[in-house]
Amino acid sequence: MKPALSAFEFIRIINLPQRTDRRQQMERELRRIGLARDPRVSFHAAVAPDSPEPFRRRGEKGVFLSHLAVLREAASKGASVLILEDDADFTAALPTGDPESVGGIFYGGHEAATPGDLLGSDIIGAHCMGFSADVAKALVPYLTALLDHSSPPPIDGAYVWFRRSFPDVPTTFAVPPIAVQRPSRSDIAPLRFFDRVPLLREAAGQARRIKRRVQRRAQDSPSGS
Repeated sequence: MKPALSAFEFIRIINLPQRTDRRQQMERELRRIGLARDPRVSFHAAVAPDSPEPFRRRGEKGVFLSHLAVLREAASKGASVLILEDDADFTAALPTGDPESVGGIFYGGHEAATPGDLLGSDIIGAHCMGFSADVAKALVPYLTALLDHSSPPPIDGAYVWFRRSFPDVPTTFAVPPIAVQRPSRSDIAPLRFFDRVPLLREAAGQARRIKRRVQRRAQDSPSGS
């Protein structure tokens, strides 16, 4: 039996080194889908910039630069790549939504402003994105140029901008998504009060774990598929 996500030559997981909780959760996900020992998989140390400019928040800039660094690696090696963020959870749709090949851009996880028109819609989320080698090479200079923009979009918006600039690039969406974002303390948005107070932080973490279990049961149940 072929391994999960076999269409990709590289699988890179973006993770801030200090977020050992997210790394451990991703390692459990990899074991669950049979990729724990896959040589294609490695963690990529996320960028933690000192300032947000030209983005609104430091976290947005860090995610953008981290995706760009992974794409540069793939482009330099002429390889296709699946980029995962460390809050990605795989759904029961993985077996059927796992792409046979990658000829352009692949959205494994997404929320669409216009669900009935995925290609034309604004897309929220870049937690499970796949790219062919040719597209990775094209994205590197495009994203690099956006760093000089007065108000660049977050990375999910930047991918939408790229697709609209190059409409001939093939794009496919996993429907339903093969990955969702795990409930977790954000590294991008400002921390909520319960994530800043030590006595409340563990309670918030427990609530997120319960929410995740409920979501997984819903995704894995026949009525949720």
